[in-house]
Amino acid sequence: MPPATDPSLDLDFVRGLYPDPCWNWAFFENAGGSYVPESVIIRVADYMRETQVQPGANYQASAKAAERIANGQRLMAELIGAAADEVIIGPSTTMNVFVLAKALGGMFTPGDEIIVTNLDHEANIGAWRGLAGDGMGIREWPVNAETGNLEIETLDGLLGDRTRLVCFSHCSNIVGRINDAK
Repeated sequence: MPPATDPSLDLDFVRGLYPDPCWNWAFFENAGGSYVPESVIIRVADYMRETQVQPGANYQASAKAAERIANGQRLMAELIGAAADEVIIGPSTTMNVFVLAKALGGMFTPGDEIIVTNLDHEANIGAWRGLAGDGMGIREWPVNAETGNLEIETLDGLLGDRTRLVCFSHCSNIVGRINDAK
């Protein structure tokens, strides 16, 4: 999709995809919650009406639920250029990162370090900060207050022998900056 400043982006068309009330305010959120297009609302309602069951069991609604989930994973994988088995669909970013942090937490030893930023949404830092109670060191990669950038030179000074993980968002919901993740 072209950027919002691109004249080929039909803003009226995009706005028409969403419920009317969402255009009364500017919402600068991503992980925190966002309005979704009407087509998403319809698909979620259909899923809940027809297949709100445990997927993978041996009855029709369960098989259909599993098929819908697999199709969603396949489509997301296609969108981001990944394999379908590399995509996990969960209830929210916050919950998914929490589960990941709990799973990885057992692989770390007291004194190991995780680097988080002061620019990220709580969904990406809260779970990692929670590991501090298990003896993990949490270091903060500060944003450059003048530019809004996470600067690699600052990160270089934080990396150490005990650094096990660096967590940062590719695009900040606070300043809207796309961070260089290469």
